[in-house]
Amino acid sequence: MDTPTHGIIGRLVARAVWPGRRDNGLVNLATLCSVLPDADVFLPGGPLERLQTHRGFTHSLLGAAVLSGIVTLAARRFGMRQVPIRTTYLASLGGMLFHILFDWFTSYGTMVFEPFSNYRATSDVLFIIDPYLTLMVMVGLIIGWRRPDGAIAYRTGVAVMAAYVLMNAAVTGLGLWHVETWADRQEIKVGQTASLPVPFSPLWRRGVLVSGGRTYDLPVSAWGGVAGDPIPHQNGESDPRLERLWATRQGAIYRWFARFPVVVEDGDGKLVIQDLRFMIRADGLGWLGTLAARTALDHSPEFFNRRRFALSATFGEDGSVQRVDYDGSPLDK
Repeated sequence: MDTPTHGIIGRLVARAVWPGRRDNGLVNLATLCSVLPDADVFLPGGPLERLQTHRGFTHSLLGAAVLSGIVTLAARRFGMRQVPIRTTYLASLGGMLFHILFDWFTSYGTMVFEPFSNYRATSDVLFIIDPYLTLMVMVGLIIGWRRPDGAIAYRTGVAVMAAYVLMNAAVTGLGLWHVETWADRQEIKVGQTASLPVPFSPLWRRGVLVSGGRTYDLPVSAWGGVAGDPIPHQNGESDPRLERLWATRQGAIYRWFARFPVVVEDGDGKLVIQDLRFMIRADGLGWLGTLAARTALDHSPEFFNRRRFALSATFGEDGSVQRVDYDGSPLDK
């Protein structure tokens, strides 16, 4: 989830709990803590190492508990001594937990059990930028701020937000059902499946089906099922050409991060590995997603061909790894 939306979600929830102006300090504290976990983007390291640090300890349950304690002590040191320490801590912890929750709703993955496990939890419910969600939260805040009895508006805003999240969860579930139904009709053995949210299109999903050496990309409508041509990709997990790449430090990091690595031939002994989560196709985006895609194409004709979160490797004739690049930047092997 984008950081500004985290902030206004935290503020809306805090206002629903503490609607009065006398509680501004607690509301501001919860708002601050709802964006604080994203401070991990400032940690040192190259772009590949950031895959390991972003949404790591600051986004974990233990990290939230520890950071909330630090923020609570700082808040009491600088002017909130009159508020019970338990209340201050709960406001801080609540802001951070809502940040973690809404990052878990996306497909990027959040290491909620750090430092005990680097497992990346995800529920594939919301796209990382959701203008519908942002708009409804902003409306709830504005109406609550302008009305004398703002508590009703704030709490209604939280209820509407929760209903929207539940609707998206149902669409994700329908998407999985459509993918498995399609596989049964095509008599394709089902391995791993997913129903990924797509930009600006809450009623559409990108269906993913891994079957043996193939990973299928399926545009899925909540009501119509598979609504476009399936695109088969070479599954990077089962490609024997990548065994030496996965044995390198860079390859191991990328393999850990990528849920659906697929392989694209690039000539001259070079292979490009991309995570299907971050590959965009023009169909299956809904009306607003299609409009946004056309606007992006007007400004950048290569928009859909741009590689994101891509690892490329050049191999010698003996299969040895000669060069590794991540997002176009060379890496030391």
